[in-house]
Amino acid sequence: MSGGVDSSVAAALLKEQGFDVIGVYILGWTGTPEFPCSWQQEEADARLVAEQLDIPFQTVNLSKEYEQAVIETFFEGYRHGATPNPDILCNREIKFKALWAAVRQFEPDYLATGHYARVNDGMIVKGVDENKDQSYFLWGIDRQMLPRILFPVGDKTKSEIRQLASSLGLPTAHKKDSQGICFVGPLKVREFLRSYLGPKPGQAMLADGRPVGQHQGANLYTIGQRLGAGSVSWTGDVPPLFVIAKDVKRNLLVVGPDKETLADTFVAVNPNWLSALPKNDFACQAKVRYRQADIGVTVRWSGQKLIVKTDEPIRAITPGQSIVFYRGDQLLGGAVIETVPAQQLLLEKIYATTQSATSSASL
Repeated sequence: MSGGVDSSVAAALLKEQGFDVIGVYILGWTGTPEFPCSWQQEEADARLVAEQLDIPFQTVNLSKEYEQAVIETFFEGYRHGATPNPDILCNREIKFKALWAAVRQFEPDYLATGHYARVNDGMIVKGVDENKDQSYFLWGIDRQMLPRILFPVGDKTKSEIRQLASSLGLPTAHKKDSQGICFVGPLKVREFLRSYLGPKPGQAMLADGRPVGQHQGANLYTIGQRLGAGSVSWTGDVPPLFVIAKDVKRNLLVVGPDKETLADTFVAVNPNWLSALPKNDFACQAKVRYRQADIGVTVRWSGQKLIVKTDEPIRAITPGQSIVFYRGDQLLGGAVIETVPAQQLLLEKIYATTQSATSSASL
């Protein structure tokens, strides 16, 4: 129970269905003086709901596990130029792994959450509410956990959940949905990263090798990010520009018009399958970000890696983020995007151009 309306209603529905329910709040991120966290209020709200439902309530301290498995992995990804998704890490490592181990003392049969998803015939499928479906964030969990998982709100819409919470008089009925990173909430991510990674000014240039300004550190930016005032010190007047490639080893940021973020081929690694492992090349639907509509893809094995070709170019394919595979509403699994050949080719052309220009200038 996170202190939000979805997990509150999930607990109420389970009790109504006759389950012996224990409410559990996960203490993950506890904040810092510079980046405070409102976990005390969230825990208090969850406890109020548990008291109203007359169910036992426990707070499980997983702050060390969260620091190691989510926060450190998040920073490590950015250090190496990737953009990891902390919510996927949180589900995989904390909610459906560390928590399950921590509550074994209660000898539970199931672990239930307020995710908008469903489990049908031992498989995860999308939630009924297309606007709230959260199956994208669940691809990394251990397949062995599937028989133990319940998603009580997955067959309802958000408006139905709100109505149920109101009819039950739950104190979280009208509470706003949480925003931001799992267990962290609203956060200015770039400032958060800069506080840990530190600024590292470097050169921003166009795809033809022309320098156009100075950035604050290539690992603070992500592919497809629009560069507004303050994010890059521009030289002269420039049109709207977006990050189209980067190299953190050389601290180089390549910028250009939005259309130059488009690509249709990339390499993904560390796949996790929630259905039978595909042994041959296959076609299905997929998405590379949460709010993106499903798109057709063809997947080819290359050793342990996946070569993914999309039916049409999509914008801002980003190393470190997830490619999540579906067949209809069924979640097949996912993988982590490793490289985008179009971005690598662009960097190689820039290096060749700048090296040629340097050689010419020295003659």
